[in-house]
Amino acid sequence: MSCVLVTQLRIARADDAGAATKDDHQEAQLEVLQARVDKLEQVAAAQQAAAAAAATPVVPAPQTLDLREPTFGEFDFSWMNGNNPQPSSLLQTGPVTFSLYIDTYAGWQFHEPIDHTVFPTTTAPRHNELSLNLAHLGVDVTGLDGPIGRLYIQYGSTVETIAGQDTTTTRGYYLTNRLLQNVQQAAAGWHFHQLHGINAEFGIFPSYVGLESYLPEENWAYNHAFMSDFTPYYFFGFRGQFMLTRRMKLELWVVNGWQTFGQWHESRAGGYLWNWRPREWLSVVNSVYAGREAQGDPDSLRIYTDNNLQVRYYKGETGTVPRSMAVSIVADVGHEHRGNAPSGWMGGVSLAHHIEWNTKWKTGVRVDFFDDQTQALSIKFPVGSPYVLPTTGRLVVGGASLTMDYSPSPWLLTRLEYSHRAANQPYFSGHGGITGPNGVPPVDAAAQAAFTPDLERSDDRVTANLTLRL
Repeated sequence: MSCVLVTQLRIARADDAGAATKDDHQEAQLEVLQARVDKLEQVAAAQQAAAAAAATPVVPAPQTLDLREPTFGEFDFSWMNGNNPQPSSLLQTGPVTFSLYIDTYAGWQFHEPIDHTVFPTTTAPRHNELSLNLAHLGVDVTGLDGPIGRLYIQYGSTVETIAGQDTTTTRGYYLTNRLLQNVQQAAAGWHFHQLHGINAEFGIFPSYVGLESYLPEENWAYNHAFMSDFTPYYFFGFRGQFMLTRRMKLELWVVNGWQTFGQWHESRAGGYLWNWRPREWLSVVNSVYAGREAQGDPDSLRIYTDNNLQVRYYKGETGTVPRSMAVSIVADVGHEHRGNAPSGWMGGVSLAHHIEWNTKWKTGVRVDFFDDQTQALSIKFPVGSPYVLPTTGRLVVGGASLTMDYSPSPWLLTRLEYSHRAANQPYFSGHGGITGPNGVPPVDAAAQAAFTPDLERSDDRVTANLTLRL
């Protein structure tokens, strides 16, 4: 009997041990399952946090006012006279924008001057030749959060007719036409994130006195109006641009002189320009310039105001003909006080009308008038010419032009233009030319003394132009 009890006790102990082992195994399994659940909960929580973060929009750092609302960035002003009508440049990489400009032409002046020289003009100055009016390579630097600048190197006949006529380069050494006339623009400066933007620049920069751009492609006519040819296309000095609002800009200038690299006197010249564009169809400009410009006359003082109104008075619906029509009116007046010569008034008016038939065909008509009492602003014979104009009396000039544009591509412009000009005295190249019998420079003093430039009271020209701009 005792054996049976021992056996039963052993069996009970074995059953208890098995139960304990089973309980331990189940507890281990529970711990593993709990660890898996904890890990899954962690993954789910991470996924929920990521989803919540993705659903919450990232608020960028607030932009400055000049980046949010750039001046003149609200509307499309490509219709305006003096503005580039092209879309954004194809040659932009990062903060650098490159520029390529090639302007070629063939001109015919009806007096057929034997020296092939068309005078006076700043554009297309050669008769009966295939010629290069202007070519430039340029680079603009913007978008560097501060530094700005540009450099444009140029070549062509326009270089001679505009920059090549600066006589301040004869005042001492180290300032020559050879040095600077092939630089169309060169400036370095800084952009400040104040107002709607402030730019401060030093160097050679374009002037819009007289409205029309230095680049004929930007104008409604190929040949310039007298008012533009008689006033500066560039300044050398300081320019401060204050973008006051989205629709108004103010410029302040401190420069060496009236389209000069140097200066004749010890005082600086300068002025201001403001441009207000309250709507896409309207632009108003006013500028004032003051400086001592007469060589050898420290008492001279030139004050000049330039004013421009542009209105696009019609804009058709998409596909309608014409596409748009606009007018541009420029009115200028000035006075030059002289200490050793007669003082006098000058001024003029230019009226232009432009029709965009469609994106490829455009027509421009312009009439202009200018009165210069003492010929203070009028173009003289080219620098280096041994001859002078026959009279220094009052010069009254006027003209009219008709221009037809065809652009097979936004980057290529073809033009055909007829222009007529007249003056109250002989002023334009006649058949005998203005050069002299032995060319430039004349080598025969006797022949030079015997020659008189052939000048006429009127001038008629036909010009064909092809311009590539990228």
